[in-house]
Amino acid sequence: MRILWIVLGLLGLGAVALGAYGSHGAAFADARAQDVFDTALRYHFAHLAPLGLAALIGSLAPAAAWRAGLAAILLLAGMALFCGSLYLKALGLAEITNPLAPSGGFTLMAGWLALAWAGLGLRHNGKGNP
Repeated sequence: MRILWIVLGLLGLGAVALGAYGSHGAAFADARAQDVFDTALRYHFAHLAPLGLAALIGSLAPAAAWRAGLAAILLLAGMALFCGSLYLKALGLAEITNPLAPSGGFTLMAGWLALAWAGLGLRHNGKGNP
């Protein structure tokens, strides 16, 4: 799970940097490209929270660690496919990424489902703590 915490920090850094670039440095072809970039950024930021929850579950509950790891893998893959393809499209770097966004969206949904499954693996010690 240590690696996941590092990846989470780097992805957060990347989201802030991309947000700054999109606001101050990017030359978008049109308003639609800006909207696509903003959507990618919104999903990028939004999926840092469940990724952090997966890391937390995996760190605190060894019995649920493999489920949390599965959730993390799916969330990371979904972010790469969905957000990555939208970033590339918005910046005019690739048009062939269109089929990747829906695949990424389904992968993100699977990641959320796996996170719920990881939560089912949490056990309480009688004091309300996992």
